[in-house]
Amino acid sequence: MKFKIKKTDKKQTEKRFVDSAKKKQRKAGKRRKITPFLIVVSVFIFAAAVYLCLTMLFNVDRINIEGNTLYEELDLIETSGIEKGENLFEVDTAFAENKLYSVYSYIEEVEVKRAFPNAVTIKITEATPFSVIEEADGYTLVSAGGKVLERGLEEVPRGMLSVRGLSTITSTEDDVKRMELMKKIIGTMQKLEMSNYNFLDLSDTLEITMIYDNRVKVNLGNELEMDYKLQFADNVITEKLPKTGYQLVDASVPGEIMTKEMTVSPWDSLGRVSGTGYADEDEE
Repeated sequence: MKFKIKKTDKKQTEKRFVDSAKKKQRKAGKRRKITPFLIVVSVFIFAAAVYLCLTMLFNVDRINIEGNTLYEELDLIETSGIEKGENLFEVDTAFAENKLYSVYSYIEEVEVKRAFPNAVTIKITEATPFSVIEEADGYTLVSAGGKVLERGLEEVPRGMLSVRGLSTITSTEDDVKRMELMKKIIGTMQKLEMSNYNFLDLSDTLEITMIYDNRVKVNLGNELEMDYKLQFADNVITEKLPKTGYQLVDASVPGEIMTKEMTVSPWDSLGRVSGTGYADEDEE
């Protein structure tokens, strides 16, 4: 069988195709007109929201300080540069932290955090004096983290570790390296709860020396395996040695300890010329 399309049907079909194409074009034109409008409206809404947050919402109405026992809170807040009414997003936390750390010597660490919706928290870790460094102008008091707390002390505070061989004033490359070594040794001493040590000599980092209880000289050699050597030496000193008399403990070789009696004080054997006394020593 054969089918034939009438001319009238063919014209109607063509007309429908043309009408459909025109409708699609009109819809596409409307979408093209609507899309830029929606973009503009969206940008306006976003900008309005940002403006609202920066001007009316999230403004600081409380500044909380944690961990502080040494300084006036109002002074800390003023130094931080943070003000009530300031928008939280505009608070420069890094500036506040650096400013507080540099101005107040007894602040070891400080963290400034936004506490939404309307507060700022300043968390302070106070420095604990741990040792003094022998310097040309006297003794410099430092924390366990190596931060300078006070300068120009005339004597070593009783019970404090005295350190020789570096400077916080010149800060040469060698000074920086010795400071890091000192912090490492002090950190190990804290971890092991080592107490009653009077002196640490870092003048020669190949022949590191300590004094315990003003009567035991401890040779530690170089800085290799320092944690292990400190632990081994401290165990021998506190558990094996006599409680009186001058002694020499050689822990310069990891895993080995040699001890012998000394006829002179460890201070005399070091040829110490400064800082031989302790604060209030004459009152004892």
